[in-house]
Amino acid sequence: MKRNQIILLTLLLSVGNVSAQVTPLPKADATVVFSLGAEGKRFEPTWGLDQAWISEQNLRKGINHMGLENIGVGRSAFRTKMALTDDSVLTSDHINYLRQRSNIFNIVSTTLPIIFTADQEAGSDSYFVVNKVANVDHWSANINSHVDWMQRNTGHPVIAVSPFNEPDYWTKEEGATASIEAQVARKLKEEYPRFTDIAIVGSNTLNNDKAWSWFTPGQDYYEWGNTHQLAGSMDSYASFHQRLADLGRVGYNDEMHNVAEAMVGLEYGMTVGIWWGFDSRARGEFCDISRHGERIAYGEHRANWTAASVWRHDDGRVKAFIGSSERQAFTTKWQFVSPETAVYFDGHGPLRAWSIEIPGGTAYQVGQTNAERVVDITWGDDVPPTSIDEGVYKIVNKATGCVVALVGNTIAQQKWSSQARQKWTVKPCSPRIGGDFSFYDIESETNHRVRINLENFSTSSDANLIGYEQDSPTSNEQWYLEYAGGGWYYIRNRESALYMATASKAPVSGVKILQSGKLTGTDADRSLWRLLPVDVEYDDTPPAAPKSLTAQPRPASIKLQWDGVSVSDQNGYFILRADASHPDCFNTIARMVQGTTYVDNTVQPGITYIYKVKAIDHSLNLSEPSDEIQCTPEDKPDMIAHWTFEGNIDDATVNTMHAISGTSESLEYVDDCKQGASALRLIGTREQYLQLPSDVAVSEELTVAMWVDLLSNSSWQRLFDFGNDTGHYLFLTPTNGTSMRFAIKNGGEEQVLDAPRVPLDLAWHHVAVTIGRGGVAIYLDGEQVAFSSAITLRPTDVHPVLNYLGRSQFNADPFFTGYLDDVCIYNYALSADEVKRAMDGEVDGIRETAVGDHRGTTYDLGGRRVGKVPTGGLRIINKKKVIK
Repeated sequence: MKRNQIILLTLLLSVGNVSAQVTPLPKADATVVFSLGAEGKRFEPTWGLDQAWISEQNLRKGINHMGLENIGVGRSAFRTKMALTDDSVLTSDHINYLRQRSNIFNIVSTTLPIIFTADQEAGSDSYFVVNKVANVDHWSANINSHVDWMQRNTGHPVIAVSPFNEPDYWTKEEGATASIEAQVARKLKEEYPRFTDIAIVGSNTLNNDKAWSWFTPGQDYYEWGNTHQLAGSMDSYASFHQRLADLGRVGYNDEMHNVAEAMVGLEYGMTVGIWWGFDSRARGEFCDISRHGERIAYGEHRANWTAASVWRHDDGRVKAFIGSSERQAFTTKWQFVSPETAVYFDGHGPLRAWSIEIPGGTAYQVGQTNAERVVDITWGDDVPPTSIDEGVYKIVNKATGCVVALVGNTIAQQKWSSQARQKWTVKPCSPRIGGDFSFYDIESETNHRVRINLENFSTSSDANLIGYEQDSPTSNEQWYLEYAGGGWYYIRNRESALYMATASKAPVSGVKILQSGKLTGTDADRSLWRLLPVDVEYDDTPPAAPKSLTAQPRPASIKLQWDGVSVSDQNGYFILRADASHPDCFNTIARMVQGTTYVDNTVQPGITYIYKVKAIDHSLNLSEPSDEIQCTPEDKPDMIAHWTFEGNIDDATVNTMHAISGTSESLEYVDDCKQGASALRLIGTREQYLQLPSDVAVSEELTVAMWVDLLSNSSWQRLFDFGNDTGHYLFLTPTNGTSMRFAIKNGGEEQVLDAPRVPLDLAWHHVAVTIGRGGVAIYLDGEQVAFSSAITLRPTDVHPVLNYLGRSQFNADPFFTGYLDDVCIYNYALSADEVKRAMDGEVDGIRETAVGDHRGTTYDLGGRRVGKVPTGGLRIINKKKVIK
């Protein structure tokens, strides 16, 4: 079969009048599917901070990021450096360290409960270890004396004691064995009365693979089990906490190094965790939301030692967390899917699916960065007006209208004068910055090595911000943009969690910009900022409200139209929608829409929607909303999408279900086709595929029909695959090695229907799948070749969001190799006769495309409708005609 290549181009189309933003997502290693309104799982963890490694800075960071109310315990240490006096009296060395640690904990509370561990890293005196064997009597007496001093000299109650610290690592030097530790536990419980009310904690092993074997010899005396996660599999870590929970013991990790340990631990029964050191935002926000919220979704990649979860705070905020093992993680692509609601992921949206890569290494302690991240998931009538991506901005203060400027090495406010020192490159920090990468790097345009720096890593209010030059941003030069509403942000520092603020409300150049606690009342605006392109002339006057909003119902969409705002500063429109049954709950379903028409193709039949539109200017001021209008989409059987591949991958129906290419490479079209003037070629070795809008297959009944010509007989390649992950999908493969197969799954058992496979004979074949109330049928070249009434699942059960032509939900499956033409989706099950007519290209009972509903122009080639041709210089080339 000879085919002429007639088009080779990459399509870059404006989506100004299309609602559902579809982003091509890379193959994910793991997926978390969540629902904003899902019934969540509530935990009751106790989180604490560490002073076994003494650092007041880490404690103050923990307070600022976690909040005092979320700090329930502290970890201190008993010393084994020097022998006791008279076998029971602490030396000055012991006491000085106890007092130093206790005084630091007083910053949190003078009555903060304390858990002891062994300060073994300092080396043990021969009084405690003889011939590399720990002396049980002396070790026990030492612990008792430390607890006694704490009880008599501080207000900190001691609630638990861990006799050994990482004994699987320190065994050789400290003479620790599981048996000896069990003897210490028994002696404390049986011979020292104060330990009746103090828990004895099993070994906090460095390697969690060894945790259970160290726990079991003394389990009759251990009320708590404990392990670190600095080596060992996720299987062992999870099962250890699950076993403890089954025994009714407390699951504990007294040295957490990453939010992944907290997520996985909680999931399997851990209830107490201590942060060794403290990083910043992800850990602090996780501690807060896990104590005052519900976990609504969870996922893990055990082989890569990474995990992710989504949480809903009791105040309504929703956040996602991603974490990795400090020393063992492998790079993992995570995907978050929201089937029911379009949301914004750190300001990107509205989207139903979003992906992020968390970096890892290549072997144990090779290339890991201890990466973790928190992501804000937002929706509603006030969302970030734009996503903050890398660019050059001026940073404007709400109280003064002045901008952030570099004045010498001081950070001060100035009236805007377009100087380089007032311009800042703002970009997300590299995922490999080390630790939490939820932040932005803010570089001066005068010198990109100069950044806004929190002087001396201060954790106190009124600390200076300065300009400081170095190669990459340290923790005091990384900033979190916390959306505050109305287009304004708080700018918070990674090191301190405190806020950037101007020192005065006066709009006077030269006023210093400092760090502050959260300001309220009349001072609140001093800590609110907007990031605007440098060519925007800032003002705070919003545009007028749009008028004359109308709504036109369609088979799978609603078309909106309104009168535009006639001002030079107009920058687009926001579309807000509510379900009529919840008229006060508006969500922003599109933003920065260009033009004055918009097609909402995320609607469902039988639901009445309320719409309103706002205008936005270049200063990010939003207008008052237009008048509201109600509309219900047409509820009738119809074709809801039709991809003709006439030089583009756009939908030819009024519903504008335009596809996007899943590859950055150009798409190839050929003139040997079944309908129109061209067909699409997908090359599996280039990982080419199409991604369809999120709501294209959400109906009780469904028909997918297409012309296909295979160029490969690879098993499990997909004609289509609509789903959310590897547990929720409906797909059709032309061959699984023996048969063509349709399969549908919604988290339970997969339901399948097999038929003769599509021939590999360099010829076009028509394939259709109909899903009706009576069952599922497969058609090949107009003839029914399989039917089952036993398939009970329907597309509405799955509610697929990740909808592909030529790609599978499973990473191991190959991409499709061959030609596609005339792909159609109907919201009902076609009859056998209708399938034949569809194969013949008829549009009986199906609404034809209205020319005025699409960008560009509809052309006729030799009497054939070829669909719309996007404006902007697209060339369609064949032997007879060139259209420009």
